[in-house]
Amino acid sequence: MIRLDIGPENTPKRDAEKASSHVINLKNVDATHKNKAHQKVTVDLKKEIEFKNSSPEKIHIVGKNFSRRRGLGRIPMLVAALFMILLLNVGQMVFLGKHQGEEALALAAEGFMSLKGASQSFVSGESGADLLMFDRAQGLFDEAKTKGAFLLTAASPWLDEPGPVQSLSNVLDAGSLMAEVGKHLSNARAAFSTLPTEGSLTDYLRAVSETDLEPAAAGMAQIQSLLENVDLSGTEYATKFADYKDKLDALTSLLNLWVDMKEPLLTALGDKTPQTYLVLLENNDEMRLGGGFIGSFALVTVNDGRLAPIEFHDVYEFDNLYYEDIPVPIPELTGLTTQWRMRDSNYSVDFPTSAEKAAWFLEHEGGPGVDGVIAVNLSAAQAFLEATGDLSIPSLSKPLTAETFPVVMSTLIEAKTFGKTTPKAVLGEVLSAFMDKVNNPQSIATLGASAWEQIQKKQLLFYDKNPSVQKLFVDLGMDGTVPKLSTLEGDFFLPTFENIGGNKTERYVKTELSHDTEILEDGSMVATVSLTRTHTFDDAAMAWLKKTTRDYGFTAWTGTLEALMGNAANKEAIRLYLPEGARLIDSAGIYRDDVRIFYDADQDISYYYFDQTLQPGESKTVTLQFALPLKMQGSFQQYDFKWIKQPGLKNVTYQESVTAETKTLLSASPAASETKAGTDYFLSGSFDKDLELTLLYQ
Repeated sequence: MIRLDIGPENTPKRDAEKASSHVINLKNVDATHKNKAHQKVTVDLKKEIEFKNSSPEKIHIVGKNFSRRRGLGRIPMLVAALFMILLLNVGQMVFLGKHQGEEALALAAEGFMSLKGASQSFVSGESGADLLMFDRAQGLFDEAKTKGAFLLTAASPWLDEPGPVQSLSNVLDAGSLMAEVGKHLSNARAAFSTLPTEGSLTDYLRAVSETDLEPAAAGMAQIQSLLENVDLSGTEYATKFADYKDKLDALTSLLNLWVDMKEPLLTALGDKTPQTYLVLLENNDEMRLGGGFIGSFALVTVNDGRLAPIEFHDVYEFDNLYYEDIPVPIPELTGLTTQWRMRDSNYSVDFPTSAEKAAWFLEHEGGPGVDGVIAVNLSAAQAFLEATGDLSIPSLSKPLTAETFPVVMSTLIEAKTFGKTTPKAVLGEVLSAFMDKVNNPQSIATLGASAWEQIQKKQLLFYDKNPSVQKLFVDLGMDGTVPKLSTLEGDFFLPTFENIGGNKTERYVKTELSHDTEILEDGSMVATVSLTRTHTFDDAAMAWLKKTTRDYGFTAWTGTLEALMGNAANKEAIRLYLPEGARLIDSAGIYRDDVRIFYDADQDISYYYFDQTLQPGESKTVTLQFALPLKMQGSFQQYDFKWIKQPGLKNVTYQESVTAETKTLLSASPAASETKAGTDYFLSGSFDKDLELTLLYQ
């Protein structure tokens, strides 16, 4: 039932020449249309009399709302039709301005084009052009509001503001705000591209944040609020508008991230007090549990955002002067050394645990106390070189490339080419050349993208003793934390590899891992783990090593150096972490008695352990089957599984398959990489980061 209120009954005429605005004039409507109207609108006289008695001063027309017109509320049919037309065209009018007669909408369209041009100028780095275009866009939106004031400011005491009008108004307001946000971002970019060479850099960053980045974040919040009430559904622009909102969401998230991280980041940059970091230079051609072997390290101090001169050290400078008796904490190290030192401090797959121990060793071996620890694996350094380009350094006859960097640096350092007392001196030259490369916003952005990728791969890791800074690292996934395995619910698999031969053979070993879960009829689970490892070093690899290093002026190869750089057996200690209580029930490629069980106190869990030796050119496969302490019961059960990656690990591929005897797989995330006969789910790829999957069974 609807009621149309058209005003007081005895309203005097204001102008005798004009019909009252409260009169519905059907004079010029032909009879056919009148009859159709009467058929579709029924008048309930009883209800009319009731309303008349309750409000004698008003005229009331009461009738039933025809079914296909319900939802229009108090909007008259003709006005509703007008607004529907506007709704169907608002996307076209706002974004493209195709209706040449609509000046306001054409101006709005031009404003959005200016925004697009400004954004392109911003990305391409055309200094000043983006600001001009953002200014132009804002002027166009303001002019569009003026031209469209007749529509945007119209108000009615009887009708709510129509949705299309509100959509148009909100889009124009959002456009103006976007232009303001764009100018703030342009100012911030200009500020970051011309950093001051003197004074406090952290104070400068704080000022840029307060002047431009934080207002931009606030503006984006307003824009999102406005666009929440923009409805382009039913128009051909709905998809484009949704995509536009997604991009704005990404920008908003980025700005909000900056606001959240500003204070801990400034703290890490020495805003309040100087911060000193221990940078572990880890060679993951020779693996340890927590990353590559720590052959050298750097001490980096940051004060007010500015770096003090960096100190490079061979780890043995400190380790060889320390005589305290500290037994090795893990079985893998017993064949390498009788005393635990900083070079083996990355003894845990959990990076904060290793980082704390590295900082402890540095201080106890005569070094300074540090505020944080950063691990940079050789793979990360190689990736950085791919991002920045070749490096020319004084000590070498030709530039270092991403391909040659790992083997050239390892060979020269291990051969002590630059002197027995300072074998790592060349690292200072490499860093200096690298910093010269990263001297503009574009190269910094490229390096940042590369660094982020290496963080995800656990080749670049961060730890800070300050809880607020460490929380930032955790929130960003930069910390390399492995949750205590004994507390994990569901299934998981964490394989680890540690080189116990004291050479750089990891570069030439390719590893294929597979984990297959079988869910039996009673819901119990069996996991089959297979490892195929192949030592690929051959005469061609040795010839390439000698030719490459000869191009850099090095020819002093010896049998010992050849063995150290890869022409030797790869001796590996392998751990397999599975849910506590997993029981070994079968093996192939290894005697069951050669698989031992040890306890990891840090993770509060037991793990399976065995050694493997591979000669150059040799390949071996080990398969182990475990009964898992897990059970799936009932309908609509979820199977959760985690692959957990060891820091620094490389050259590894994985396969994961799941099969249930009597259950039906309903959904899987992520989607299977391929269909494989005999399995419900199959996923494979490069094992370069942690992986989680969820399967729903009925």
